[in-house]
Formats: sequence, structure tokens, C-alpha cells
Amino acid sequence: MFTARIAVHPTTDLAGTLLQCDFSGHRFLFGRVAEGTQRALLSRGSKLSRARQIFMTGQTSFVDQMGGLPGLLLSAADQGLQQLAIYGDKNIAWAVATLRHAVFRDSIDVAVRHAAEDIVNDFMTVVPVALGNQEDRSVSPDDAKALDEYITSVLNAMFPLTKKSGNNFDEIAYAAKRFSKDQLIRAPDVRRDKGPSMSYIVQPHTVRGKFNGRKADELGIPKDNTRNSIISGNSYTLPDGRVVTTDMLLDPDQYIKRLIYLDIPTLRHFEDAKKKNWLADVPTYAEHKMGMRTKVDSLDRLPGTRHVGAVSVIVHQLGREVHPFSPEYTEFMKQFGPECEHIIGHPDYIPDSISHTRSAQLNAALRLVSPENFNQLYTARANSQIPKKYLPLTPPPAVARITRPSNSPSPEPQVDNQEFRAIPLMTGIEYTVKGSTVESTASEFAQDALTNYAALADMQEELLSDIMVRAPDLAERIKVSQDKYYKRQERHVALRGRYHSGGTSEVSISSSSSDNESEGIAVSEDKKAFGNVSIIAVGTGSAVPAVFRNVIGTIVRLPFYEPPNYKRRYWKDAPFMTKSILFDCGESTVGNLARMFGPGPDGVDQKLREIKLAFISHMHGDHHFGLLTFVKARQEAFTRYRIQRLSEAHLSDTPMDDNTLYLVAPQMAIGWLEEWEQIYPGLLDGVRFIDARFFLREQESPIYTPHFASVFSDLSQSLNIATIRVVKAVHCLDSYSGSIEFHNGFKLSYSGDTRPNENFVDIGKNTSLLIHEATMDDPLLADAISKRHSTVSEALGVARHMNARNLFLTHFSQRYPVSPRFFAASAGERLSGMRGLREDRHGMFLLRNMSSVFQEDAENWNRSLKLTLAYDGMMIKMKDMHKQGSWTDVLRFVFRNLLTEPEEESDELLPSQKPIKGRNPPKARGGAPWDKNVWKKRKRDSPGFVDSAEEGDAANRSAVAGNML
Repeated sequence: MFTARIAVHPTTDLAGTLLQCDFSGHRFLFGRVAEGTQRALLSRGSKLSRARQIFMTGQTSFVDQMGGLPGLLLSAADQGLQQLAIYGDKNIAWAVATLRHAVFRDSIDVAVRHAAEDIVNDFMTVVPVALGNQEDRSVSPDDAKALDEYITSVLNAMFPLTKKSGNNFDEIAYAAKRFSKDQLIRAPDVRRDKGPSMSYIVQPHTVRGKFNGRKADELGIPKDNTRNSIISGNSYTLPDGRVVTTDMLLDPDQYIKRLIYLDIPTLRHFEDAKKKNWLADVPTYAEHKMGMRTKVDSLDRLPGTRHVGAVSVIVHQLGREVHPFSPEYTEFMKQFGPECEHIIGHPDYIPDSISHTRSAQLNAALRLVSPENFNQLYTARANSQIPKKYLPLTPPPAVARITRPSNSPSPEPQVDNQEFRAIPLMTGIEYTVKGSTVESTASEFAQDALTNYAALADMQEELLSDIMVRAPDLAERIKVSQDKYYKRQERHVALRGRYHSGGTSEVSISSSSSDNESEGIAVSEDKKAFGNVSIIAVGTGSAVPAVFRNVIGTIVRLPFYEPPNYKRRYWKDAPFMTKSILFDCGESTVGNLARMFGPGPDGVDQKLREIKLAFISHMHGDHHFGLLTFVKARQEAFTRYRIQRLSEAHLSDTPMDDNTLYLVAPQMAIGWLEEWEQIYPGLLDGVRFIDARFFLREQESPIYTPHFASVFSDLSQSLNIATIRVVKAVHCLDSYSGSIEFHNGFKLSYSGDTRPNENFVDIGKNTSLLIHEATMDDPLLADAISKRHSTVSEALGVARHMNARNLFLTHFSQRYPVSPRFFAASAGERLSGMRGLREDRHGMFLLRNMSSVFQEDAENWNRSLKLTLAYDGMMIKMKDMHKQGSWTDVLRFVFRNLLTEPEEESDELLPSQKPIKGRNPPKARGGAPWDKNVWKKRKRDSPGFVDSAEEGDAANRSAVAGNML
């Protein structure tokens, strides 16, 4: 018996499908481990520590196939997994070796192997089937052998299973010591193309028949050790001379139906799939030991009639050009008989539902509190529905909601004479296979119906109703805030309509961004215009993706006036355009953007095209593993944009036609992209790289080349940049903090990961906007020191010494998944409390001049400081950064009463930073967050509930409404 479930399905923010097969607590994964997979599994409670083998399907691809593998490997190791095998095509070992600069764990042994023949374990035989040809690039046998040996040595160095590194291990420094400079920057060329598409036949081992005591009694076998001897394989002679053998006392062996995972990206691969023998006889466990292997290219099928109904479930992962209900494909599916269930994974038949459900719930709460700062997440129904004649009579629970909505009448009864059965691929589909019996079950991974399609607004209404019962005053404030927001939206729509109808010749609304104003930072000397700069927090977490926070990614959007020669007819209603800078690019950065803004030219494509500069602070995985997908997605966005303009007969170039991307990063970043350009030809077209060391100060050993100087000259002209200054961060090898100053006086500083750094303070003096990491809260200062990060108070101290007027805190430890206890003290209180901090040598400068004059000055600075605590999906203008404090108490109510607080959030503040004492509000009582039944029970139990934050004294409440963290 085994259980098969769809763990994730392809959506806007997750490109791959993953199938989980569980045998007696051992987990085997089949499919594509795309970016966001580890996070989706985590949000559904899947334990990676149970994984034993991963079978990668499809063609070699970082974007679609293995972008989420680094995070999954690191998380599995951290959860205690000690052994894992990864199978794929001939390129799989090379692909994993490209991660050598950032992936290291000495607590796990990872074996990476080419799936060339049957893979046999204790539970099943997995037959790899390569669809399509893969030709080796011209290389001598000696070179091929040397390449394989080199890759093997790289993989052994990445996962040595020595358990000596400890918690504060620096992967980048280790890689620099383990590999030569050339090996670290550039691996040997891959000698194969993208290759075939890998598919798999999963044949569980036949279960040996059970001992039949009735047969033994009928034969007169003594009830002693004789029976055990016969079961062990010995024969026994009865008094009448008959010989009893083992098979005479056993029930028939139980043949368990097989499962097939098909990954067919193109029609070329489908042509090859039709030639394969998917019903080929798979040798038994004993036969494999004798060297027998499955022959999928042979026409020989299972012996006798065993091939009839031999397949329980087939997962079809199909490319867009392979239509599942074309005559050819339906004929292909018919060969497996009417008892086989086909799960159709074609883009037109898959709903674009929420992949990260818990994060979406948090976003709904935040949007309720501040709709102008959080978009409604994009969702969509499937473009097409499975034809009714192929739907099963009783679809799986996860599918029943989709094929038969609750408000629709029951479908007409089907006649049970179907040629085959088909359902759409969806997370939550689960089957239990017991011999020849296949049972559809409800998986614990089944998604909440509220987060499928466009029903998130309903969840917000439920939340507001709950708040109205438990905290009416807060609900009233929320309603007032929402009324103001929607009135502004109505005015915006009216202005756009009046302009397009020719009612006015004045243009004040930008089609590229609804939050632009009439001043652009690129040309205006008026510092009030700086407030139009906006920030998008794509990801705000650290280390690995987590349930509520994805890894780091921050976009700063800068409004620019149109150049004098700009032809308005190609940008009709835009007096200026927006150009953006991307600071770090963790896993799923593009997917999260797509979920925030939706697909299409006016959605994520526009945001990608706006980005002209990407700054990668260092090469830890949480800061750059989304870079390759970003570069490729940006290229595709420009391609679609140009096709659209050609179709509209716009033949002249516009500033938005320039697809140049300036990349400032450590040298290893461009080396990594160059490796994958062998798989994605033209990946780096338009990418102009500048080594971050080029911008170092003289005393920090900068590098200077005429080429980098020329690239920076063009970058300066494109973004109106006066200077870029970079210092080495106090974090890891080749990590940097930077400050960018524009010709109009606007200054933007980004810390990356670092301990408090006085050199960074020097280059960031009087910065207009500081984006600083705040990984730990103050009680974990010792951890911050050991892991070379900053605490909240240290980030405030850096901002104070810089004289920064706008501070954006991000990169929070995943120990604070929902609401860090940063709300507990104001900025001024934290700065005052820094006297009690035991700083290391890097943070000692923060404790200088802690005089009464400094304290008074700090309080004045605190009152003028605009401070924002980042959440995933947040969009905020600089001029609005001070407003977060006005809804802090609403957030506290939502987090404490309507979301489950994590157990890790029990850290105590320092004595000087503790808030005024009062009763703690009650925690959520049982049930999963956002469970309707739990909401109703809470309403019955506490009809007059008032949050304790509202009962505190006026002074504390005033502080919360001001600059509370």
C-alpha cells in the first residue's frame, strides 16, 4: 500500500508540479522542484526529513525544474535529514554543482545520479523513461571523464557529512578555500544540451502472500516450528509422502498497480512517448538482483492479462502545445483502460490558485488594515474545463469544489462506460493504492477554498466582521480608512476616463504607475518630490523561505520625467516614467511579483521592465537564487512588449524599449549566470555587469578597469546617478553595503546583511532613504553577533548616526514569522536602552557619545523619523512611511487574536525597553487560523471583547500611534 498526493501544482508563483509518494513513512518526490516549492510544502506541514529520493522530471532547467532545490536541500538538512538521493537526466550532477558557491551542509549526504536504468529500493522499482534525444557536445573521452570526476569532487565537497561546521559556518568562505578561483567563478562547460524530458514509471513491489493457517491445518502441518521452517523456504514431507513447499501455505501474491509520471513539454517529446511501452513488465526485486532490467522500448507487455488495469494513476505534466484532448492524445490515454485515472496538468486546465495559503491570509489581513499598501493577490480560474464525459463519477474532494461549485446544481449523472477518467491537476488530490484497489482520499494538503480564485475579498469581510464583534472601535477605524482609499480610487478612475475621452489636455495620471505624482526625482531639486519614491517589499525574510515571509527582495521605484525628445503618442498619458532598482533577489522574487500584480503587460511585465539596476549584496542563497529567473523573465517581458508594439504599428523606439540591465554584484554572480547561459542561450543579452569592488573606497582595495568605468558612465546617464559608493559588509566573504546618490540630491543606502558598520555610516551620511536589515530583536544580540547580523536597535543606531530621515527595516529572522515583537518599544526608547547592550567591536561605535545631549538629539530625530517595518507584498511611498504607526494597534489585534502566534516568539525585551505593564490579550483558542467554525466560537465566547492594547493608558496608546516598532 502507498499514498500518492499532489503536493503542489503550477501557478503564477510556483512553476512546477510535485508528487509525493509515501510508503510506510518514507517519502519519495517526483516532479519539478521549482522556486517556492519548499515554502509551499512548509505551509502545508510537509516534513522534508521524511524524504528519501527525489526524481526530477522534465528537461534541465533552473527556472522550471530546480530553482527551489537549494532551499529544499538546506531546509531538509536543517530538519535532520542525513541521506538523500537525487535522480535526473545526464545534466543533473552538473546542475547541482553550479550551486557550489552557496550551498553547503556537512550534516547530510546528498547523492546526485543520472537515472539511466531501473532504481530499486525497499518499496518500489522506479523506471526512468527519457523522452527525446540528448546528444553530447563534442568532447573527447578523456575530457568527459575529467569533467565527471571534477563534478563528483565538487558534490562531495558540498555535502561531506562530516558534521564539523557548526551553526555559524560561512559557505562562501568555505567554497573559496575548497575550490580554486577559476573553479569557483566558472565551472567547466556543460557538454550536453537541455536534453530529453525525464518521465518515470513507479512500480511498487509485489506483496508476498500471507501465511494461510487454514491451508496448513488442512494439510496436517504440526503447529510448531515446522510451519516457520516451511515459510522460510524449506520443504516438509507429510506422513503420506506428499511434499509441502512454501507456496502451498501462502495466499497469492498481491500485485500493486503502478503509477506513471509523464512530463511532455513539446509535441516532439509526445511523439517519442507514443513509442514507449508504458505497460512493460518490470522485473521483481529478486530479478533485479540477477541483472534484469525493464525494457520500455520493447513491445513485450505484462504477461497474461495483468496489463489490463495495471496502472492506477497517471500524472500528465504537459506543455502548452500538447493538448490533452486532441484526438492523438486521447488515443494515447485510452491504452491504459477505463480504470486508470489521468491527472491533467496542462496550463489551460490548471487553476491559478494561491500556492502559499498562510502568507495569503496574512496579506488579506494587512490589506484590510491598509488597502493602499497591499494589492489584492492575483488568482484565476482555469481557462478550460475537463469535458464532462471524462470526469469520474466521484471526483477527489480537492477537485469536486472546482468541477461542481457549491452554488451550482449537481451535474447530470454519468454513465459508467468511460473510455478513461480525467481530472485537473490540483494541490490536494490524494490516492491510496491498496493492491488493485485505488481509493481517492481527502489530503491534509487540500487548499482552503477561500484562497482559490478571487475569493480573498470574502476572507477579508469575514475578518472585518470578527473585528466588529470583538473590537468595534478598531473596525470603525478600518472602515474609515477603506472608505478614503476607495474614494481616491474612484477619483483616479474618473480622471483617467476624462482624459481618454478628450475632456482635458492636461495629463496628471500615469498609466505605468497609479502612485506617481507630478514631480520626478531625476530632475527636480525640490526635496518634497522625494516622497514620491516608492518601495516594494517582495520578500522580507532571511535564510530560507518560510510560511509568512519569503526571502529578501526589495524594489525601489524612482519617477522620472520624460526626455525632451520623447514622443507622447507612444506613452500617451504619462508625463514621466518609472525606473527601478532591485536590491537582492531571493528565491521566488519573480513569482511573488506576479502574484502581487498579476500577469500581462500592465502587471508583472511592467514592473520587470522598469528595473534598470540590480544590486546583489552577496552570494548567500537567500539573496541571489532568484536572480537567474529574474533575468530570464525580464527578457521575456521585453519580448512580449515589443511584439505588442509591433502589432500596434509602433515602429519608433521609446525609452521603455531599452532592455539593458545593469548588474552590480560580486564576481561569482556573473560566473553563475554564465554557467547557465549554456542551457539558456542569450540569457545575458542586455546584461551589463560591474563588479561591486569597482565602487569600493581606495583603502578597501577596489578594482578599476576601463570597461567597468564605461559601463558605469552609461548607468549614471540612464538613472541620473552621481555616485555609487560601496563598503565591505561585516558578514561574509565578498559581501557589500552600498549608497547611491543622484544628481538631484536624493540618496539611497542599502545595508545588505551586516553587523553595524561605521564605514557604511560614513558613505551613507544624510541619506534620504535607508534600507537596513533587522534580523534579530535585541534579546538575541549574541546570536546577531555570532551570525553577523544586526538587531533592531542597532539598525536604529546606524540610522541615527547616518542622520537618515526614512528607515525601512527588513530581512527579519524566520523566528518572527508573523509579528515580531518590535512593536514593544519606540525608536527613542530603544536608542536609550542601548546603554545596556554588550556590543562587539563592530557595534561599539553605536555606544559613543551616549550623553544627555545625544539623548535629547536622538528624541528630536525620533520624532522626525519615518519608520516602516516591512511585510511581504508591501508597497509604500516615502511620504507615507510614517503612517504605519497609525495602524500598529490594529495589526497587534489581528496578530494576537486572529493568527496563531509562533512558540518562538517568547523572547523578553531588555528591562529598559519593556512597555508599560498590562494584561496580555488572549491567544487564539484552538483550530487553524481563519477557520470559520473557530471564528463563530470566538464570537459566542467573547461578544464584548476589547483588545488589552485598547485598555492601556493614554501615554502608551499615543506611543503606539506614533513611531512604534
